[in-house]
Amino acid sequence: MKLSIFILTLLMAFAVSAGAEAAVSDGAVIAPENLAPLAQWVEKATHVSLPVLPVAIASNRKLEKALRLEDAQHAGAVGAYLPGRILISNNVWDADSLVAQSYVVHELVHHAQFVSGRPYTCHAAKEREAYMLQSQWLIEHGQKPLVGQAWIDAMSSCASADGRAQAY
Repeated sequence: MKLSIFILTLLMAFAVSAGAEAAVSDGAVIAPENLAPLAQWVEKATHVSLPVLPVAIASNRKLEKALRLEDAQHAGAVGAYLPGRILISNNVWDADSLVAQSYVVHELVHHAQFVSGRPYTCHAAKEREAYMLQSQWLIEHGQKPLVGQAWIDAMSSCASADGRAQAY
């Protein structure tokens, strides 16, 4: 695991655990009326049709299990995408929070990547697209991005320790 991913995971886990009580109960389903507008934005941004939306659940318990799976696409410890399913921390999810919605946007980008079947140079390239679009969504909604461009560039490098591109 890259040091930056490890540090981000620790910071995000601390932020989630340091918060007060959970915003919603563990296992709460994110309502389709909250998911649909975010998916429409992702469709426009990625040019990928999403005829079937993933099931989106706010659950720390399920998120913790997903973060241990090798194929999980995840944004630190706050959200994860597994084919057909989005998990977000129930300490974070609040339908009225633009930041919480941006985490769902990030995971919906991973859903669009999965649906499209597009090839990516490496796993990190998928994260680059998701973080870039999450930042774009936040800016369009009058918010500051959660991470800067330099962080995204470092996080999404396809170069391995010996400088060669890693295939994914």
